[in-house]
Amino acid sequence: MQETVDFTQILTFLDGIDKAEKEKNQSKAIKDGPEKNYSRKREVVSYRMSIRPRWVTMTVEKEPIDRVKSQAQLKNETNLVDNTTKGQISKKSKNKLITAVDWVIYSSVNKKVYSMKHRSSFKFKVNFITLTIPPQGDGEIKEKKLKALINTWLTYHRKYSQLNNYVWKVEFHKDGRLHVHVIADTFIHYQKIRNSWNQILQRNGLLENHYKKFQSYDPNSTDVHSVKKVKKLSAYISKYMTKQNKKDESYTGRVWACSEKVSKALATTLHISPDKIARETKKLYDKRIEWKEILSKPDWMGYSYHLADVFFLKIRDWIYLQGTEVYNEFKETIEYLRPPLDKLQTNLVLN
Repeated sequence: MQETVDFTQILTFLDGIDKAEKEKNQSKAIKDGPEKNYSRKREVVSYRMSIRPRWVTMTVEKEPIDRVKSQAQLKNETNLVDNTTKGQISKKSKNKLITAVDWVIYSSVNKKVYSMKHRSSFKFKVNFITLTIPPQGDGEIKEKKLKALINTWLTYHRKYSQLNNYVWKVEFHKDGRLHVHVIADTFIHYQKIRNSWNQILQRNGLLENHYKKFQSYDPNSTDVHSVKKVKKLSAYISKYMTKQNKKDESYTGRVWACSEKVSKALATTLHISPDKIARETKKLYDKRIEWKEILSKPDWMGYSYHLADVFFLKIRDWIYLQGTEVYNEFKETIEYLRPPLDKLQTNLVLN
């Protein structure tokens, strides 16, 4: 006797497998982040070009879609709520710091300084300064006071030295002293730097220990680094300023900051429509420019997906890119960062 097949039970069984598979995939998407958690192909809206002095990143912007947030996105949101730095800088913040330093250096014009006292001249591009706070008998100073000291010094030189663009970074030294590294595009005489910083320290009672030992309120609290012979200036200063501090649970403030114009330059972005992208990126894909495709981590099926193209640029590459929208945006940012012509330092005379 032929056995009767119950199709109802089979369909129910298959529906159960399908449901279980969907739940498994959904769980996987929540855990690892959705790479292709949709079936409908989305249209390309535009191409986003994030422009930096030493590289350009191109990403594809598509139609928005509701997606499950990845663990990395959730972690970033948590970090934004808990913004305590503990004296350290994250990888993302480090990249922003490097870019800020690049904008200061690339936008700075070469200057010629003549000394009447020594009857000689020298070339100058940027100031690389270290401000030091001597150790205090009652322990280290609080971050709020540190920020007030830095802001007072910067405000003074914005007013009396025409300080334009700058980036500063705090470093905890092993000997208990706090260092503040500053890169600026404005020439300031080393004696003026030292006098102004010591006066601020003295007014805040931070030189009393030094006075007890040496009977002087004029410690060697500043240093101006000579960088005129450094070939790869951006890489040299960036490496110096991105040294990681030892974690300090009590430190919750900012570890670094930059001037307002540099901060705006960090967001230099250009959107190119799909019908223009081939023409605008033709020079970027030229063999003389180094570039790299960035792929996602493999998903649960082992597939990786395109995230971005990064183009690594040297100064000569920017000259080659003339005539493109990317170059025009870069040039516009450089001109924005530079001071007005009547305040632009080119030829300086020292008494």
